[in-house]
Amino acid sequence: MLADPRLAHAERSLDSRAPSRAGDALAVALLVLLAILLNWQVFRLPNGLPASGDGSDLWVTHWGEFSYLKKTVAESGAIPLWNPHLMSGRPFAADPLAALFYPPTHLVHLLPLRAFFLLMLIGHLAFAGVGAYALARLGVRLGIGAALLVGIAFMWSPRLIGHYGAGHLTMTMAASWLPWVALALVLAIRRGAIWVAPAGLALGLAILAGHPQIAFYHLLMVGALTAGGLVWAARREHTGRARFRAAVRVAGIGVGTVAIGVLVGAALLLPALEFTHQSLREGGLTVEDRLAPIDVLRYLLAVPMDAAIPHEKTFVPGIPVLFLFPLAFLRRRGLAALLTGAVCLTAVLAMGAATPLLPFLAEHIPGFGYFRAPARIWFLGTLALALLAGMGFDALLGGRLHLRLLQPALILLLAVNLWTVDEPLIHVRSADLGYTPSQLEIAAATLAGDTRVYGVQRNIRQAILPALDLELADGQDPLQIARYARFMQLAGGYQFDGYALAIPPFEVYDLEWPTHQDAQPRARLLGLLNVGIVASRTPLNDSELVHVATIGDTFLYRNDAVLPRAFVVSASLGTELARATPEQLAQLAMDGAVAPDPETGAASVTMQTPDRLVTQVDLRTDGYLVVGTPWYPGWEARIDGRRASLDQVGGVLQGVSVPAGVHTVEIVYRPRSVWIGLALCVSGLMIAGIWTLIAARAARRAHHPRKATL
Repeated sequence: MLADPRLAHAERSLDSRAPSRAGDALAVALLVLLAILLNWQVFRLPNGLPASGDGSDLWVTHWGEFSYLKKTVAESGAIPLWNPHLMSGRPFAADPLAALFYPPTHLVHLLPLRAFFLLMLIGHLAFAGVGAYALARLGVRLGIGAALLVGIAFMWSPRLIGHYGAGHLTMTMAASWLPWVALALVLAIRRGAIWVAPAGLALGLAILAGHPQIAFYHLLMVGALTAGGLVWAARREHTGRARFRAAVRVAGIGVGTVAIGVLVGAALLLPALEFTHQSLREGGLTVEDRLAPIDVLRYLLAVPMDAAIPHEKTFVPGIPVLFLFPLAFLRRRGLAALLTGAVCLTAVLAMGAATPLLPFLAEHIPGFGYFRAPARIWFLGTLALALLAGMGFDALLGGRLHLRLLQPALILLLAVNLWTVDEPLIHVRSADLGYTPSQLEIAAATLAGDTRVYGVQRNIRQAILPALDLELADGQDPLQIARYARFMQLAGGYQFDGYALAIPPFEVYDLEWPTHQDAQPRARLLGLLNVGIVASRTPLNDSELVHVATIGDTFLYRNDAVLPRAFVVSASLGTELARATPEQLAQLAMDGAVAPDPETGAASVTMQTPDRLVTQVDLRTDGYLVVGTPWYPGWEARIDGRRASLDQVGGVLQGVSVPAGVHTVEIVYRPRSVWIGLALCVSGLMIAGIWTLIAARAARRAHHPRKATL
């Protein structure tokens, strides 16, 4: 089952495209050079960085995430699992946008941040192009010219460049693995199961790259390729028994690839699934995006640059690709029909709710309803179209010596066409603009001291938080702890139903939305979260919010109702808080019932790191310690080194019952999901190694059978 030497021999005999080391090396070098050249503006602008701008995910999220990782490791020597800078604290290891377990992530410790992001962005762009080239050469058996066209068509596809330019770093990284996973799986089916381990490892790395939606599309692609492999293997056999054996072999390859990939990716998958279960994402998304068929056809020809988010409506493959792909049917009708079917299917799924297919799948099959922007599945369509164009290129020019001179001209035509479409999507800006703290941000951090800041309109940028050692009660991220988000509606003085990308939601503070509200935050509820400073572009009317400064168009307020990060209340109140809902907690806080109780005792924080809070407690009677950090699975409490129960205060914060006397209370974040995920990841690597050894031994025995002895 692990290897079929007959198939491997047949494959070698069928492959008429003999490798050319010099030609392939030149093509790969050209693809790397083109990836760099597309970013030419970066090198003429001081501190230039692609994928930059006010709406870029690189500016909004990734710079702050990787800056935090780099700074924490440099200062403490430990990798943080919790991020205290955003939304009063949230899991870091479980956040896909942090890509903590993706090996290239840790190049950040060796490079300046700008150089790191340049390497990650341009490097993965080149990796995508080289992968598409290798898939075309080795997987589809195209000539060098045709494969080069495929590499450029995928690497420079406006679908990929659109997300690249929008700062979708993890999406770019994950998408760059699509051709590599496809290539390894095709080779496993065609040449032998020794390729299963590379296919599984590539799939695992695509998962660890940090974009679950693109990882899900990888799994769909593996399923489709395995199904195609079953058909291919069955057609090569002439008896029912042989067809059954071939089907079992191919199915085993598909299952082995997924098993290794999921195990390797478990380091992120398990924590991320736990986070999703605790977040607004769980049950909060419905298939609402829709694109009419006529719009998809229109977007095949031009990018809607007048749209708010053009990268989500980018389908352009390039005019030469559209011209060439029908020619694929001239030589290899079967493969061309399968790839065309894949293109059509991804186009239908990309239409979202405009057809009944995706809503049906979202309702009946797990995974299809978990993600926004279904048009992102067009990554698969883009790769399939590029391969079809390469096949058409070979059919038109590959076998005709007198037409070979047209190959460079056609490749150049595609490059020029895509260059003109891609350039407006790159968005090069100076890094200084996005990551240098402003006067407002410096003032807010100075006034806040050891307390948190809340921005009514998300007034403080996330990118500068690690540099200023500043913590926010607001923030933007696709995953938010659901109960915290629910409580923040009460604390922020707004109402919003359904899933939102930020706290507070864009739809609440952005004047352009019909759901805009004049939110008036409540000082006492923010005080529970240790919020000492509130920033707002509109005046606030809570009497306990005292105006202390105006910088530009933003007012800064001191919160006179701020509470310490950790404080003690009576044991009876603690029991009530542990049973309360977020609404009941809010009511108790508004009534002034939740506050330090000096009659019970006192608490002082003696040590605080991202994953640990140590508090010295001196109680006259039994009491209850309230901690202004969101409750989340994985946090543990210890009193004088002994394990204690950690409660959910109002379902939102942390609390622990403490007996009378002087005690050291330690609250530590030790998420089981992370450690189990890492153990599964290691087991996946071991299985990949064992599988490779067994497959290699089987292949050697098949090629060198023992001589018969008398």
